[in-house]
Amino acid sequence: MQKLFGLFGAGIGGALVGVLVVVATQGSPSSPETTRPSTTSTVPARIAPVPESSADVLLAWTTRQLDTRLTGVARELPEVQVVSEVASHLTDLVASHDSDGGTVDDVDPGWSIPLETIAVDPAAHAQLASVADRDAVATLGPGQALLGRSSAALRRLDVGGTVELTGGHKLVVSGIVEDATIGAAELAVDQATGVEIGVVTPRYLLVAHDSDRATVEAALRAALPADVPVRFRGLGETPYLRQGDAVLPQVRIKERFGEFAYKPPAPGEREFEQDPAWQSENLVSRDMPILGRMRCHRAVVDAIEGALTEIADSGLAALVDPAGFAGCWNPRLVVPGSDMSRHAWGVALDVNYDANPTGRESVQDPRLVDVFRRWGFTWGGKWLLPDPAHLEFVEPPER
Repeated sequence: MQKLFGLFGAGIGGALVGVLVVVATQGSPSSPETTRPSTTSTVPARIAPVPESSADVLLAWTTRQLDTRLTGVARELPEVQVVSEVASHLTDLVASHDSDGGTVDDVDPGWSIPLETIAVDPAAHAQLASVADRDAVATLGPGQALLGRSSAALRRLDVGGTVELTGGHKLVVSGIVEDATIGAAELAVDQATGVEIGVVTPRYLLVAHDSDRATVEAALRAALPADVPVRFRGLGETPYLRQGDAVLPQVRIKERFGEFAYKPPAPGEREFEQDPAWQSENLVSRDMPILGRMRCHRAVVDAIEGALTEIADSGLAALVDPAGFAGCWNPRLVVPGSDMSRHAWGVALDVNYDANPTGRESVQDPRLVDVFRRWGFTWGGKWLLPDPAHLEFVEPPER
């Protein structure tokens, strides 16, 4: 296992941490009545190149949630040394305190701050952590939580601090680890605590093996029906080993575009009430070429206008159907009970949605996609669950 520790520690704990560099961060109100200091949001620095994969750690995930047949098969493979099944869900922070008991966050009744939270088996997950983080993960116990470094900075908390979630759950911060150790989640707990706070949906699988990757992939694919899509990644192929890695993790979104409080939607619903003070500080409306007036985050509105202007000036306006524009800013979850949509920050837009609904094969013109890519947007048409109308800001424009 020393070989495994070294590989994962070097690939994740070193080279990949800090791959996404932020020029400036922006605080935001934790509720309409509670205001945090903030700075003007700016477009972040370009994502640095990711080193090539060279280690024997494999990530696997399926759409919406992990198909746990993969976990069962992985544990039976003789070439597999470690299996860590990671559950993930939003949890809602209502207060936090430093190690001296001083209040850091205090959200108004009915409001909360959404945190992307994972639950792991500490004994297994520790074997995939860097040497520096191994003990912190291995000793993670009930009622405790780990923060990634970016999350700790955002929360203004250190070891010994506490986070209070809805339902009266209070967690003591037992360690601060590199973001990559916990897949760039904001909060990590053990599985027993995950059950208590509702983080029970398996989202991805990490497998350490001592054989060639193709052998392990083939065995895992064979565990699923042909119509169940699965995606694999190795170290160095993605900034963080986590599900849905084509977009920025929520902690990176918060660093770049601010953090808001919200009133969680009712069960079965996905739209929610969002802190109006955050909206006032971060959202702008602008008349755009082709699509007309839209409301988006002030940090990406120039890139959207630039892309649409290029499309219009290139004689390609017919590629965009104004009637098929499905919005930019929209405070909602992806689907009821799931992750926070990036539309909630106003940093994504849906173009030609009527012809390109979620889950269908794309009929978008590649020229349209290429223009938006040059202006810093990733496209959902190649995702595991295709979303071909979706364009989401991830990095500064090439221009």
